[in-house]
Amino acid sequence: MQRKERRLRRRDDPLSHNNAPSSMYSRVAVKDLKEGMFVADLDRPWIDTPFVLQGFLITDRRQITELQQVCQWVVVDRARSTGDEFRKPDEPAIAAKGTKSEPVATVMVDEKAPPAAPAEVPPREAAQGREGRGGIMDSLRSFFRRTPKGLPADPAKLPSDAQRAALLPPSVAVTIYPDTRTVEEEVAPARAAFDRSSEMLRKLASDVWAGHPVEIARVEEVVDEMVESMVRNPDALMWVAKLRERDLTTYGHGLQVAVYLVAFGRHLGFPRAELSQLGTIGLLLDIGKMKLPRALLEKQGKLTPEEFETAKSHVTLGLEILSATPNWPVEVLEGIAQHHERMNGGGYPQGLKGEAIGIFGRMAGIADCFAALTKSRPYAEAVSSYEALRSITGWGGDYFHGPLTEQFVQAIGVFPVGSLVELSTGEVAVVVSHNKVRRLKPRVLLLTSPDKTPSAYPIMVDLLYDPLLGGEEPAFIRRSLPSGAYGLNPRENYLS
Repeated sequence: MQRKERRLRRRDDPLSHNNAPSSMYSRVAVKDLKEGMFVADLDRPWIDTPFVLQGFLITDRRQITELQQVCQWVVVDRARSTGDEFRKPDEPAIAAKGTKSEPVATVMVDEKAPPAAPAEVPPREAAQGREGRGGIMDSLRSFFRRTPKGLPADPAKLPSDAQRAALLPPSVAVTIYPDTRTVEEEVAPARAAFDRSSEMLRKLASDVWAGHPVEIARVEEVVDEMVESMVRNPDALMWVAKLRERDLTTYGHGLQVAVYLVAFGRHLGFPRAELSQLGTIGLLLDIGKMKLPRALLEKQGKLTPEEFETAKSHVTLGLEILSATPNWPVEVLEGIAQHHERMNGGGYPQGLKGEAIGIFGRMAGIADCFAALTKSRPYAEAVSSYEALRSITGWGGDYFHGPLTEQFVQAIGVFPVGSLVELSTGEVAVVVSHNKVRRLKPRVLLLTSPDKTPSAYPIMVDLLYDPLLGGEEPAFIRRSLPSGAYGLNPRENYLS
C-alpha cells in the first residue's frame, strides 16, 4: 500500500475536520489580532464564551477586546479575512507581521483514504461531492487514534472492566448491565418515563417561579423510572429523547443531559444508586436558568460580555434554589456546581482545575456540552453528533478529562441512537440501536431512497448482518448528518 507524507493540522486543532486547505488557517495570539481577520475558531469550546458557534470577521477594536477577555489565541482563516489579512487559497500562509502561527504536524496517512465530508457543507451539496468509498470511516481511524494509554484504538472493542474501574472512585465496584430487552420492547416504558420527566420539569419550573422549594421525592421518582428503563436497554430512552428534542422547552435541555449521563454512567459501571444521582444532576444542572431573564435565554446572536456574566450565574442560582430543600446528596450538588468547570482551570464559577473537579462534574460537563452542540438554539445551529464528538475529544485534556471523553464516545456511540446518517449507497437513515460487537455497524431505519426522496414505507436494516441493500458492496455509514437534514423528521416515521 502506497503511503506518503502529508502535512496535516494537529489532531487537537478544532478545525482539523474542515476541508479547506490547512495553509489557510493559523493560530494567532489575541494580543496580535487585527481588524480584517476572520476568526474561524477559538482556543476553547464556544459554549464557554459569549460568542456563538460560528466564525466572524473582526471589524472593530471592541471585538478584539472581547476576545482578549476570554481567549489566549484564536484560529484565523486567511481565505475569509479581508484587506491585508487576506490570502488566496493557492498562496502560502504567511503570518501577519507581529503574529505567531502554530506549526502543523507531519503524520503518515494512507494515500488512498479520502477525507470525510465536513458537517458544515449543506447536505445536498455534500451529497453531490465525493462518492468513493472511505468517507467517515477513514476519518474515524484518526478520530480514535488519539486515545489515552491503555485504551483501545478500535471503537468496536469495549474497554475491559479493569480499565473502566480505573476511572471510577476506588470504593465503587464496576457493575455490568446486559441488555434485557430490545429497543422495540423497551420503547413504550421509555416513552412513558420521558414524558413523566418532561412533565415534572414543567411543574418544577412553575414551582421555582412561584418561590416554592423543589420536591426531592418527585425528582427521585422520575429519575428512578428513567434509570430502570436505561438499565434494561439504554438505546430506547436515547431514541425517545432524540425524537422528542423539538418538543422540549428552554429548560428541557437538562432532560437530554440526564439521559446521556445515565447512559454514560451505565457504560462505566456505576451502581444503580449512582446512576440515579447522575440522572438527577442532568435534570437539575440548569435549574438556575429559570431565574434568568427569558429574553437573555432566547436572544438571537452573540451575548455581550455583561450578558455572558449574567448567564454564567445560572450555576450559583441553581445551587441557591436547591439549598431551600434539605437532604440533597452531596454528590448531586457537587456535580451541578462543577458542570462548567474545566480541566485547565478556565471554567466557572470557581475556576477549579484537574483533580479538584469530581468525576460527576467531569462527566456532567461532557454530557452538557454534547447536548448543547447537537441541538439548535436561538444563537447557533446544531452540528451532527459525529462533529460534536470530534470537538469534545479534541478538547480532551485541556477542557475535559481525556479518558472520560473517549469513554463517552463508547457509551453513546460514534453515531448515537436517534442521529441521522447518510449511507454509502446514498440513503439517509436514522440510527435505531447499536450492535455491541461492531458499534460502527448499527441497526438503522432507511428514511429515503438513494436520491434522497422520502420513503413512504421506511424499512429497518442491520448494517452488520444485512448490509448489501440490493447491491454487491456492503453498505456503510458515510457521514453523520445534523438534525433536520433534508427536512427529515424521524419522529414522523417510527416509535414516536
